[in-house]
Amino acid sequence: MKNTRSYKIGIVGFGPKGFYAFERLIAYIKAYNLLERIQVHIFNTTGFLASGDVYRQDQPEYLIMNYTNGNISGWALQEPFSVVPKTSDFVSWLENNNNGNTSPNSYAPRALVGEYLSDCYHQVMEHLPDNVEVIDHIGLVTNVVKNNTEYQLHFKNDGLSQEYVVNCDKVLFATGHNTFRSQRDRSIDNAKKINFIYPTNDTLKHLKKDSLVGIKGFGLTAIDAILALTEGREGTFVKNEKGVLKYEASGKEPFKIYPFSRTGLPMIPRNGSTESSIELHYFTKECMAHLMENKPVSFECTVLPLIKKEFYFAYYRVLFKNYGHQFYYDEDFTVLENQVQYFHEDYPESPVFNWDSIVNPFNDEPILSTVLLQYYLEFLIQEAKKGEDESPFMAAVGAWRKISPLFNELYSFGGLDAASHKLFDTYYFGLFNRLSYGPPVQNMQKMLALCKAGILDFTYIKASICTENTVDDNYTLQLNDAQATGLNYIVNATISRAREGEFKNELYQNLIKNGLVRAFQNKLNTSYTPGCVDIDENGNAINAHGKVDSHITFYGTPTEGITCDNDTLSRSRNNFATIWAKQTCNTILKKARITENYGGE
Repeated sequence: MKNTRSYKIGIVGFGPKGFYAFERLIAYIKAYNLLERIQVHIFNTTGFLASGDVYRQDQPEYLIMNYTNGNISGWALQEPFSVVPKTSDFVSWLENNNNGNTSPNSYAPRALVGEYLSDCYHQVMEHLPDNVEVIDHIGLVTNVVKNNTEYQLHFKNDGLSQEYVVNCDKVLFATGHNTFRSQRDRSIDNAKKINFIYPTNDTLKHLKKDSLVGIKGFGLTAIDAILALTEGREGTFVKNEKGVLKYEASGKEPFKIYPFSRTGLPMIPRNGSTESSIELHYFTKECMAHLMENKPVSFECTVLPLIKKEFYFAYYRVLFKNYGHQFYYDEDFTVLENQVQYFHEDYPESPVFNWDSIVNPFNDEPILSTVLLQYYLEFLIQEAKKGEDESPFMAAVGAWRKISPLFNELYSFGGLDAASHKLFDTYYFGLFNRLSYGPPVQNMQKMLALCKAGILDFTYIKASICTENTVDDNYTLQLNDAQATGLNYIVNATISRAREGEFKNELYQNLIKNGLVRAFQNKLNTSYTPGCVDIDENGNAINAHGKVDSHITFYGTPTEGITCDNDTLSRSRNNFATIWAKQTCNTILKKARITENYGGE
């Protein structure tokens, strides 16, 4: 008996991660030589398929990557190879299209990366197997209900005026930054408070010139918001005769922009140069394997000392080199400390490594002044220009980028004890993100220029509280019950992450309510619920009854909290896409064989 029914696959969220999964799925379908009819239903909030909100092609060119060109590729260089016969990484694509700066160490506009990802998607579409049909749905998936062996995806179209149901046999969730945001955020933004800044062309255009604007956060998203309100309003950055960047106002900017954050510290910028090839000496695979055999692990007692040693070694390797000496590794860390002691006796003017001053140089300062922040920005820019090979400071903070993949293996699926897991999520994740994954140095130079122009004001950068004045329809930003300023607008320039015991997104609330998933809980020594769904090591959902459901899979940001640091274009990091694609094809193959056997009886 021939089965004429299509096997239906849903991909909810179709930014880069959704595309990666789709590309692997099509590659496996071809490799397995599947002939069954297959429908792939793509669900995305916008029509920017494969690029998603972050890399959408309609954003301005001044919004650039913090990930160099040479790290970007839309293709998996592994078997089964893509159905596209000739694939190009991003740098090759730029060269082939004579498009932009082709240097692997440069930072491209995000819109250009989106164009590349979109092109990758269209190439796959051009080489689809004949038995595969792709149907895209633009809008919101609000609920999923299991009906026998199928999953009913409740979907509202782009205008949110019509709701309909799509039945799928298997569903992958790759919902990106929207995972931890309320779907209602899109509709409840008022004119005075902007909860989500993208696309900046739409969300910030109504902010009036000469207004007072508060920016919550001082990370990558805050920089985007600040540039949208200045360079995006026809202001220009020019270099003076000394090569220093200056800002020339257009007259369309806000009068003042006040960023404010918990630490008051900016991210450490990068110059895009190739990272040091020096290997880790203490935070090694062998060490991690030993720790993983002895779970749970305390972060501050066991892991953090190893991280500090790597920062220390990276710092002094470069400092010694700068003075014409070599810093020798030894398993016995006291040997390194003795080398350092003798070195500083010979060169007392050389800067001493200090963990606290690297991670928070103003920890003891209750408030920070604009002058102090300006001085710190100048220092960071100077060090970033030197790069890891010349700056001991940059070499030290760059160590985390080498450590991170190994730490992810330890962190994932509850490798840390519950208290350590919570501590890392709420403090150290943000710390290492600020130290090691900062903006291109040119963007920090722009922040400094805006500060010197008097538009960007750091008076309230640390220890300030923002309150809403319902009577006057504005906001107040206040420093520790002291100095204060009124604000016409408040812009939330933070990116939502998993939060303890909380699911803000209505889709995920419904998944839990319907018993299709459960919240992940780390019960090692104490208890911690990071606010993410529970999955097995293949990315498959664990339902309310504690059973694995291989027909529901999560990939990318939805797994944040049970895996670590998914906010990257990397195809290898926490790669559930390949596992999912292979499992899906195995399921289709198994169903086909059952049908054949049934037909032959």
